[in-house]
Amino acid sequence: MVDVLVVGAGPVGLCAALWAKRLGLSHLVLERGTVAETVYRFPRDMVFFSEAKNIEIGGHPLVAQGPKPTRKEALLYYQRVAEREGLNVLTYTEVLSIRGREGAFQVLAKDRKGERAFSARYVVVATGYFGNPNRLGVPGEDLPHVLHRYEEAAPFFGREVAVVGGSNSAVEAALDLYRGGAKVTLVHRGKWVRPSVKYWLLPDFENRVKEGSIRAVMEARVEAITPEGLWLSRPSGREFLPADFVVVLIGYRAEDRLLREAGVAYEGERPWLSPEWETSVPGLFAVGSCAYGPDTRSVFIENGREHARAALTAIAARVRGLTPRP
Repeated sequence: MVDVLVVGAGPVGLCAALWAKRLGLSHLVLERGTVAETVYRFPRDMVFFSEAKNIEIGGHPLVAQGPKPTRKEALLYYQRVAEREGLNVLTYTEVLSIRGREGAFQVLAKDRKGERAFSARYVVVATGYFGNPNRLGVPGEDLPHVLHRYEEAAPFFGREVAVVGGSNSAVEAALDLYRGGAKVTLVHRGKWVRPSVKYWLLPDFENRVKEGSIRAVMEARVEAITPEGLWLSRPSGREFLPADFVVVLIGYRAEDRLLREAGVAYEGERPWLSPEWETSVPGLFAVGSCAYGPDTRSVFIENGREHARAALTAIAARVRGLTPRP
């Protein structure tokens, strides 16, 4: 039995493990993918909105070549931190269920060899949201040419691609696709893309639309997707947009199945949490964006780090009466 079992080895989960180690608690991190799987799944050429210092963990400096760290720099950083700190992480081990309460949790997980059970005094869930994209909920969304994750432009060279969405991920994908040789149309239900789009992307996108390099179809709701394209509902009526591929990037929501099935009480779409990020199940904590339901714009690595610190400080106080280092 370990003192703390952390579900998820993203930046916030790693931060929780770091605090467990520094507070003298035994720990285990279970991750269904690789270390920093969330960052790994980002678009390959993505640049963070945050400065490097704001996504650092454990006092380890993140050195970036530019003013903002890239996905590749951050991915290598988090993996190296886990390595240098000797964090106890089991990758490719997916948690299936959490049962029990403070002092006696049983966590069932599955790896490539089958199911395994783990015991822990406390459980900290840090599953994030990037693996749980929002869906349109329209006919044809499960067709093979419809994607809910964007990696890079190379597979789409010379093809008609419709990008559905109006926030950072959609705008960034549209620009990358255009520069990768695709014929891009961005489809959004609003009158224009969100003003919160990264400040270095927005003017670039607007200029590409003005010059005709990217087509923008606004005030358009997707009614259905076919092998040939999309049916859209617009103020002027119903119209068809031809597309070889459809990339749906309309945001994400917290992965909360584990919390709900563990019996955690919810207030609307968010779990009830104490100031220390403890759920209604004693000893079960939820840190980072997994505690925010569909509200993925209020929590980031920056404040998720603080959630992890508060949760582990509370756990350590109960286990051994420890306090965090200054």
